[in-house]
Amino acid sequence: MRMPIIKFGFLGLLLSLLAASCGNEKTLPGGSGLIEATEVVVSAESGGQLKELFFNEGDGIKNGDTIALIDTLTITLRLREMSASLTAAETRLNTTQIGIEQADFNHKLAHKEYERISELIKSGSVNQQQYDQIETAYYQAQLAKKQAVSAYQTAQADIERITAGMALLKKQFDDCHPVSPVSGNIVDKFVEVGELMIQGKQLVKIAKLDTVWVKVYLSSSDLARIKLGGIAKVDPEDGQNAIDGNVSWISPAAEFTPKNVQTKEARADLVYAVKVIIPNANGRLKIGMPVLVEIP
Repeated sequence: MRMPIIKFGFLGLLLSLLAASCGNEKTLPGGSGLIEATEVVVSAESGGQLKELFFNEGDGIKNGDTIALIDTLTITLRLREMSASLTAAETRLNTTQIGIEQADFNHKLAHKEYERISELIKSGSVNQQQYDQIETAYYQAQLAKKQAVSAYQTAQADIERITAGMALLKKQFDDCHPVSPVSGNIVDKFVEVGELMIQGKQLVKIAKLDTVWVKVYLSSSDLARIKLGGIAKVDPEDGQNAIDGNVSWISPAAEFTPKNVQTKEARADLVYAVKVIIPNANGRLKIGMPVLVEIP
């Protein structure tokens, strides 16, 4: 009588294990995690006193918006000085251009006279002293023409140098008006109006909230059931429908379960990090918000 009881007991246990195994297979890969966002720190590219700060923590900001104003007085004065130098250099360039025209005219006259005297000396109509004087005048005219051209080139170089200096000053002037390189929200402010800025000093941190991401950790068995680019369901548990995301990255190496993350098995085991990108145009997801992720 005992044998059938044992058989039935063993059969019941086997069926229970099979049922549990089938239930596990139906459970979708996933886990919990915290919403994160790409953050950009904007730093000062120019030195000077901070005159204005146009955004505070929590404010939304768009790509290209001016974040702050750094004192521009010194740069403005230098720009005026360089502008005056440019005007003077352009005047010199015009003067040297006239000098080239005059030197060219004198050179042509000297050349004609030199050719005329060269023919006359052959016939004995002029003496050697007269010939030498005309020859000297001709070579001096050649030299004057070269000097005029050289002066023109120097004036051109001065204009190029001053123009480059003004471009640098204009760049420094623009750097006094730092702009946002991305659209998002100000999450940190590192300076206050009146502070002295140095190049590289951090101004604000901007989080790009139009697209956020969450990292979950999967076991090797669950990892085999997902693929890169696959759809993921992200549930912030706010009573609304889950949001569709995409698996954008899968860790190539296993690691021990982080202490602040619980997988479905809730045990310290080797797991693989999986990153899910989530569109967030309406701002429903916030940085640090806990969410549940399932990857069908």
